[in-house]
Amino acid sequence: MKSILSILAILLTSVTLSAQMVTLSPANPSGDDEITITFDATQGNGELVGAAKVYLHSGVVLDAPDGTAWNNAIGNWGMDDGVGQMTKVAGATDKWEIKLTPTARQYYGVDASATIFRLAMVFRNADGTKKGTASPGTYDWGFVAGNQDIYVNLDAGFYVSILNPADDEVYLTSGEALKIEAEASAEVTAMALAIDEGQGFVEVASVSSGTSITYDYSPTQSATVSIKVSATISGQSVENQMTVNILLRQSTPVAALPAGAKKGINYVDGDATSAILVLEAPGKEFAYVVGDFNNWTPSDNYLMNKTADGELFWYELTGLTAGEEYVFQYWVDGTIKIGDPYADKVADPWNDQHIPAALYPDPTGYDKTDYQMATILQTGQEAYVWAETESTWSRPAKQDLVVYELLVRDFLGSHSYQDLSDTLGYLKRIGVNAIELMPIMEFEGNESWGYNPVYYFAPDKYYGTKNDLKHFIETAHQQGFAVILDMVLNHAYGQCPLVKLYWDETLNAPATNSPWFNQVPKHPFNVGYDFNHASTYTQDFMDSVNNYWINEYHFDGYRFDLSKGFTQNNTGDDVGAWGQYDPGRISILKRMNNEIKAVDASSYVILEHFADAQEETELGNAGMLLWRNVHGDFDSALKGNARGISGAASSIHVSYMESHDEERQMVGMLSGGLQAGNYDVKNTAVALERAKMGAAFLMLQKGPKMMWQFGELGYDVSINFNGRVGNKPLPWGSGNLGLYEDPLRQHLYDAYAAINHLRVTYPSVFNVGDVEASLGGKLKSIAIQHGQLDVVVIGNFGVEEGELTYEFPSTGAWFDYFGGDEFSVTSAAATQTLKPGEFYIYTNKRVSEGFPGVVEIYENPVTVSPSSFGLDDEITIIFDATKASKDGTAGLVGASKVFMNAGLVVNDPKGTDLSHKVEDGSGEMTKVEGQDNQWQITLTPRAYFGLSQEATAFRMGMHFRDEAGENIGKGFRNELVFLEIQSDVALVSFDPAEFFTNQEVSLIFDASLGDQGLLNATKIYAHSGAVLTPGDNPSFGSNVVGNWGADDGVGQMTKIDGTSKWELKYTPGMRDYYGLAASDSVYWISVVFRSADGSVKGSGPAGDFKGGFIAANGDIYLKVTPPQKEETLGVKKENLGKVRLFPNPTTGQFRMDGEVSTPYNLFLFDMSGRMLSSLLIQDSSKPIDLSYLREGQYLLQVVSADQTRSLRLVIVK
Repeated sequence: MKSILSILAILLTSVTLSAQMVTLSPANPSGDDEITITFDATQGNGELVGAAKVYLHSGVVLDAPDGTAWNNAIGNWGMDDGVGQMTKVAGATDKWEIKLTPTARQYYGVDASATIFRLAMVFRNADGTKKGTASPGTYDWGFVAGNQDIYVNLDAGFYVSILNPADDEVYLTSGEALKIEAEASAEVTAMALAIDEGQGFVEVASVSSGTSITYDYSPTQSATVSIKVSATISGQSVENQMTVNILLRQSTPVAALPAGAKKGINYVDGDATSAILVLEAPGKEFAYVVGDFNNWTPSDNYLMNKTADGELFWYELTGLTAGEEYVFQYWVDGTIKIGDPYADKVADPWNDQHIPAALYPDPTGYDKTDYQMATILQTGQEAYVWAETESTWSRPAKQDLVVYELLVRDFLGSHSYQDLSDTLGYLKRIGVNAIELMPIMEFEGNESWGYNPVYYFAPDKYYGTKNDLKHFIETAHQQGFAVILDMVLNHAYGQCPLVKLYWDETLNAPATNSPWFNQVPKHPFNVGYDFNHASTYTQDFMDSVNNYWINEYHFDGYRFDLSKGFTQNNTGDDVGAWGQYDPGRISILKRMNNEIKAVDASSYVILEHFADAQEETELGNAGMLLWRNVHGDFDSALKGNARGISGAASSIHVSYMESHDEERQMVGMLSGGLQAGNYDVKNTAVALERAKMGAAFLMLQKGPKMMWQFGELGYDVSINFNGRVGNKPLPWGSGNLGLYEDPLRQHLYDAYAAINHLRVTYPSVFNVGDVEASLGGKLKSIAIQHGQLDVVVIGNFGVEEGELTYEFPSTGAWFDYFGGDEFSVTSAAATQTLKPGEFYIYTNKRVSEGFPGVVEIYENPVTVSPSSFGLDDEITIIFDATKASKDGTAGLVGASKVFMNAGLVVNDPKGTDLSHKVEDGSGEMTKVEGQDNQWQITLTPRAYFGLSQEATAFRMGMHFRDEAGENIGKGFRNELVFLEIQSDVALVSFDPAEFFTNQEVSLIFDASLGDQGLLNATKIYAHSGAVLTPGDNPSFGSNVVGNWGADDGVGQMTKIDGTSKWELKYTPGMRDYYGLAASDSVYWISVVFRSADGSVKGSGPAGDFKGGFIAANGDIYLKVTPPQKEETLGVKKENLGKVRLFPNPTTGQFRMDGEVSTPYNLFLFDMSGRMLSSLLIQDSSKPIDLSYLREGQYLLQVVSADQTRSLRLVIVK
């Protein structure tokens, strides 16, 4: 029952939040009022929380009270031009308002005769990359559609609606009548219908009662007519008008398809003045070709022929000018306007204008947004001349692939194929041999990952021209790269002409008679509209698409997105059933693969599948490759856990630890890495070294491998930055992250290059060599034996030193691949002590002279006690000269005196600029007793650095020197050593600090402190549990509340206005929140603060803090201390029963006598307030034994169902 109530509470909370998202003032206004719209960005999806600007993109609904068709739209999507810009509400952080003035009707320019039923709106940020909306559904204030457009109802008063014709264009055959229908909102006393054929309105029908009127209008010729309906309702006159273009069409001519013509645009050899257009539209009645060549006016002269089987329409255009671009559409059955599904160029009236001219010159200027997307034909085009190298180069064997996945948009600031061609040298040096482009066929919008395709034969112009793309592929081939296209054939999006041709307006979904699409997706996680892959129409279309990009652009193969969705086996929302062995899906994919291989036998077919192992094996044996996601394994291992990584070894899988769909390994290490002593995976320098180890253990296992752009630079911006699919900052260039220019990142780049070079130079070694591997624990090894080369890879993924036992495949001379040193192996069995993060690649032949400085073992020469400290704490700093970098000097090993030069970072929690420096003799250290090369100094930071009492500091930076200053000791790679100073303000706390588990209390988290991982988060969740057992080493706890990675409201915190603090309120108390029994005692609350999807955590350095501690894995534990004073309980003394302890003083045993009901909790504290233990007392007649306590005074707190009080106990020995 509790689970049901919890779910209900979540649902109610969701509705409540969305209910206040949009408000209108005045309440219930009409279209003739001045209206103020207020938007609360903290409600609904919260995407615009913290936005610097918010725009209202809006319009009106004129056709019906429940209509969703936009009219008179105001706003330019993606433009920061002031049109529709809202103003922040005074005194509010995330509330915005805009005034529709002088009236809504005038603001939108709506004719006085039209009834405004609704306001249609979308809230967006300045560039249109984020929207503020809510989950689809009906709310008190209106409606949110499936596409998340928002509709707010207005008071329409009395009105009449013209129900038919529903569109302003009507197609009739000769003698056919147009039925005109109108309806009033209430009983009429008079209603009339009039038609104007150009000579003024003539009344053609009238009624004196009821709510409806009809008339059959029979035109004699094509014409534009106006319809007017007027009525009297309760003495009030209302009317409505519309203008209709009526086209009297002839019957569709039936004719055979011209010889050689295929679906799409057919250019006629030797005749640049004509083109044959062929549209597949089975079952449709008629179609017109409409475009620039006929001034966008349908007529019988452009009525398409239909083949006798009713499958195809075709039309031959003549009189065209060679080289001129013509924008056109097919207008089908009078209401459907689409471009050619097979066109290689699209005209987008919304987005083309935002493509820089330098990137795509000579835009068509097509701006017919009412008609939506169109396509372009151009006769007399010059064919691209491919270089001779296209016929001589050889692509890598599929098992040898080392793929680099990239998104053109986020790889280069110019998002240009031309610049990508110029950047191939960067990829060549990394050592990859294939480039996988995320989808580049025409997608909705400009800014996109590309998984929302609409026109499958047209390269999206946002990246450049089609010849730019061909030149890039040609250049890549010349440099030895295969180029793989990420193909999206699981689904299509709403602007796809195949979707629009067969559409159910009522269900807002593909119609049941669609040749290509399922009305309801057959599997979970579908986006867009699900292709029916069993349909021969779909299969023919897919074959045409796949053949086209190989033949026309010379792509070397495909990675098929969501290939597990290529099924008609309906599994609904059952993810488990979807992944089970599916013979139908196997058949579909094998058929597709065979068709591709018939075009190009060596082309790659790679599936994003993640299905049953037997199914994947069967597909692999058929010649396909499958993605294998080992992100989770490597993420855990690189953080320092004992996680197996053997899944990366497979000859039929492309294994990867990063992709566009996965969080960055660096983000995982920096937010959730473990710590032992002064080795902390959350330290960037440590994480970068471990990333090299991860690369070695991934890339040097069997089978094809893949890396995701900028992994080689340790890219550490979360996938959820700016929204999951939003633009990410570049690692290079002015004003960007500067990763490319960072020497530490360059070392990682060089390590990837060296590792990949070894793999691609000796592919058979890693694909067919005999392998002995131990990859399950923290200490891992791979040993490969092959006639060409023997290789051993060893590494310590833990955070503490460990001893690894492994075997060399052969004895004799061996070489350290990165270090360049030669050593002799006399026995195959080997034991080696490895520091945390230390790894090696050994080969039995010299294949490199080493890579100086690329790989180094991270060691921190400084330890501090206590490990967590504040400015006013006394600390002892110990410097180990044997672990220090020498910075080009002789170092400090054996020094007779050592001094610490140090300062404070006061301006930035992650800064490196030092102030308040102490570099004189006061920094002299003393030798640690019994240690020749360890030195220590004890100080209190505030006093030592002369920092004023009101000032604060974030970090302490230091290096070490000898007395003369000639020899130096520094941290890793000759950098300063920094120690984090804990703020006096708590990272996490309770408010109030003392409470009972049945009282309301708040958990407060300050995102500006600690590692600041969630500082810019728009949502924060507390994933927490209650620890019910005493002790100073708690585990995470039971009764955990939270669903990791789910943005479902469970554990969601609320931001405290004007601060960086977030609050989780336990209401009515912890007992209810965690579902505890009355007898449960809570000793600790364990908590992890996370982003909405769980990819980023907020924590701090491991160690104690006031009121709790942070574990090595970043989990936070807060001590639960009951209050010690009656006043804090709000319980009046006169309501307390009389209670006494006897004997008191006592040697240890005593009884409690008086008016206290059982059971009760007894909490024991020393006089400093530290809780020592707690007991549950079931029987008050039995003595309580505390004889184990030392002599002294103690406080007892008695908590029962009806009272709480504190008593003093004296123990004497």
